Amino acid sequence: MPGVQTFTRVAFAKETTKGTPVAPTRRFYGAVTGNFDLGQDWRYHEEENRGVRTRPSRTPTQVREFPQFKLADIDGVGYDDLIQVASAGIRGGQTGTGAGADKTWLFTAQNTGSNAYEALTADVGDDVQNWRLQYVQPSRLRLFTEFGGLTRLEADLFAQRAIKGAATTPAEISSVKIAASLWTVKFATTFAGLPGASVQTNFLRTFSLEWMPGLKARFYADGNLYFGQTVETDLAGKLTLETESTALAVSEFVDKYTGGTTSFVRLKALGPALGASNYSAQVDLPILWEEPKIIASADDQVNLYTVTGKIAYDPTATKSLEATIVSSLSAIP
Repeated sequence: MPGVQTFTRVAFAKETTKGTPVAPTRRFYGAVTGNFDLGQDWRYHEEENRGVRTRPSRTPTQVREFPQFKLADIDGVGYDDLIQVASAGIRGGQTGTGAGADKTWLFTAQNTGSNAYEALTADVGDDVQNWRLQYVQPSRLRLFTEFGGLTRLEADLFAQRAIKGAATTPAEISSVKIAASLWTVKFATTFAGLPGASVQTNFLRTFSLEWMPGLKARFYADGNLYFGQTVETDLAGKLTLETESTALAVSEFVDKYTGGTTSFVRLKALGPALGASNYSAQVDLPILWEEPKIIASADDQVNLYTVTGKIAYDPTATKSLEATIVSSLSAIP
């Protein structure tokens, strides 16, 4: 019998030692179809003159192994689902703090030191075959919203190896999903000014936040076809906002773009009660806006602006990205 889509699966766990796989312990309800590549690079020796007109005529040689997997949620992402990807792509070595059920996680991207990103083990497959991926890390993360819908998550992941084997069966989960309309936006002139800034109502429609953690897989002549380690390089990212065409769009986007002024942005989604507080996802960013798309589109005869900005480094706060997540997890699964 062939495998069926109903039984496709994705599950993760944090590795204690990078490259040493562990049994995945937490489900992620993501798309597998079309998203997985074994990443085996073979040479077929088609340049060899072997006295026949059909060139491939001998056993090929494998020269590299570099599996790829695009992580994409099926139907929205939950607050708890953000912890593993943040630890692998923003900053590792963190724990949830707090005495109650509400655990606060702080992920501050380090610009002058190592981010000590976690490596994950992943199970990817269906009811016919599972592959266990080791030393899984992201080259790109993207959090975005669908207007009137849910918050979505996608990531470009790479792995050291993908080995056929039996899958674990982690418990089913019911993460509290993040409705797109729960997100709010604040603007300030300094990083320190964000907590006291006012939430801008009747303004934000959708956003897309993309983050590149600078992880590069390094291959060596060391007796293996797979990479030996990853190295941290430049951090980069961008933020795209779709907003109403108000005076704020002009002063925040157009005027700051033409003045070359850094804007400080806070995106926050406050969820239902959890312990003494609430589920929450918050991202603080210094942004240098690119040229805004003025009256880029219209919705129900109302004009909209679209603007994209580069994530910058703020030398005063010594930060470029800081994410604060309140979830039910006290440790990285």
